Amino acid sequence: MIGKYEIEVYNNRVHYFLTVKRNITVIQGNSATGKTELIRLIDEHNTNGASSGITVKCDAECVVLNSSDWKVRLSAMNGNIIFIDENAVFLKTAEFAQAVRGSDNYFVIVTRDDLHQLPYSVDEIYGLKNVSDSAKYKSFQKTYNEMYKLYNLGTQTKISPDIIITEDSNSGFECFDIIYQGRCVSAGGKSNVYKMLRDQKSETKLIIVDGAAFGSEMGKVYRYMSEFDKSSILFAPESFEWIILKSGLINVPNAITDETFMHADSKDYMSWEEYYTACLTEMTRNTILQYSKSRLGDAYKTAGSIKKIAGALPEQIRP
Repeated sequence: MIGKYEIEVYNNRVHYFLTVKRNITVIQGNSATGKTELIRLIDEHNTNGASSGITVKCDAECVVLNSSDWKVRLSAMNGNIIFIDENAVFLKTAEFAQAVRGSDNYFVIVTRDDLHQLPYSVDEIYGLKNVSDSAKYKSFQKTYNEMYKLYNLGTQTKISPDIIITEDSNSGFECFDIIYQGRCVSAGGKSNVYKMLRDQKSETKLIIVDGAAFGSEMGKVYRYMSEFDKSSILFAPESFEWIILKSGLINVPNAITDETFMHADSKDYMSWEEYYTACLTEMTRNTILQYSKSRLGDAYKTAGSIKKIAGALPEQIRP
């Protein structure tokens, strides 16, 4: 499944606006923000249709998957946007994660927990906010809810970090260690980033992670930095491969990186990180820039290549 989908769900009391564009979207946030009600409305519409008094507008069918016969139902679904509530007993199982891989559906998961078995993006973690008092809606007697990103990363201030922590231990680490002149240390995987962040005592740190699959680690890392390490910066590009594709080092159609939702089919790629790796590997096959995730080729280590890759980094963290 590919594409970007606008979803409206409403009855005479409440109105939801959502946008999904990846195979996994997570809705978190505080209690009493309407998350459970959203699931209930879609489920009731699935059961009773127009007689429910609920309208669901979307170019794809929106359905709710609950604990009853979930494997059988999911195996029969194609091209749907599947909503799942955190009370679904299968949600945190390896069996469900395996079922998501290769599925021709999008999943919208409402949960307050981190889902470590699923690779989801830091950019696809949302809360719901009441926008009824905005100028657009305040004349209507209804509760209006929109999605908003929980994590807006970035800095307006240029930093010079004492140490750079990379999630990657292979090609990405090698490249960043050249760019930052030997100041990098590898966490050896996303599950180790939080511990290394806490253990490193340097005053200013730059943490570089693959944002396309770092969602399950984002909550605790973001909270720690907000409370105890405010001078450090988290940089979460889609992936190291995405940086190379954006750098101009090879000729890449803009749509690959700017409209990935139209190309990264959920049947083939569990995350956009996998898609960018496949694109870069295929585009450079049998060339001097042939890419390997496990080891950075010499052609990427030349002064010209490093300059282009570094130029694709945000100016605030560019050495």
